[in-house]
Amino acid sequence: MSIPPLVSVVMPAYNVERFLAEAVGSVRSQTWKQLELIIVNDGSTDGTAELAAQFEAEDARIRVVHKQNGGLCSARNAGAAATRGDLLCFLDADDVFLPDKLERQIAFLDFFRSCDVVYSDHYVGNSSLNPLLLECKRPPDLPMQELLIYCNWFAPFSPLMRAPVFTRAGGFDEDLRSAEDWDFWIRVSRCAVLGYLPGPVGVYRNHADQMSNDLLRMRSNQDEVIRKHYETGSREWRITRAARAWSEAKRSKAAGKYGRMSMSLFKCVWHARSRRTLRNVIRLAY
Repeated sequence: MSIPPLVSVVMPAYNVERFLAEAVGSVRSQTWKQLELIIVNDGSTDGTAELAAQFEAEDARIRVVHKQNGGLCSARNAGAAATRGDLLCFLDADDVFLPDKLERQIAFLDFFRSCDVVYSDHYVGNSSLNPLLLECKRPPDLPMQELLIYCNWFAPFSPLMRAPVFTRAGGFDEDLRSAEDWDFWIRVSRCAVLGYLPGPVGVYRNHADQMSNDLLRMRSNQDEVIRKHYETGSREWRITRAARAWSEAKRSKAAGKYGRMSMSLFKCVWHARSRRTLRNVIRLAY
């Protein structure tokens, strides 16, 4: 009988005292028990460190790494460096896993031995984690490298990977303050095989303090990811620009800024250049 794989869950934590118990609880209550949880206290100034220490004292599977504040990527990399598992995944401290997340995805990787990373669907919830909608991430008929040109396809907590993939991909880029997961999965898609397992595996919490609400920083870092991976003027570059413009058009419409919406739609069509690309942008970008 083979030895059950150890799963390492890395949880960056910065001033998340009000959320931490729910996130940690969702890991501790996994139906798959052969796991370790690495909580990375990234220089918190609230009660995060004390609460994490309490969890560490209660459960031998939990370890806490303390470091000076360096941002999300730095915390994830520090946590990954401390892991001992065969499999690796990440959970931000304001989100939660569903109880069978690990067991289902481990079974998938055990059956499909040539697959390096498995990802699934997830719920989007409100600030109290009540699910509002299901994000189905069934991939269209496109290679993952192509799909990731249009958008970041899955939530950070969705994938489970074989541990060596993280090293091969080079970890998270600590110069990025957002869009870091898009950058990371682009690199993963170039060195690993990704597979899709239907069904939700977690709840993404929407709340006022999350980093994705900082649109200026998000756009700036998305631009940096595009410059990093796609040559200016190339087909891939044009698709990313069309996808960005489509998202901006939808955001402008929601805000009632119809002049800006029209300009963004023009940019979207201009960069897409073909009906097929435009259809894919409308279908895939968000």
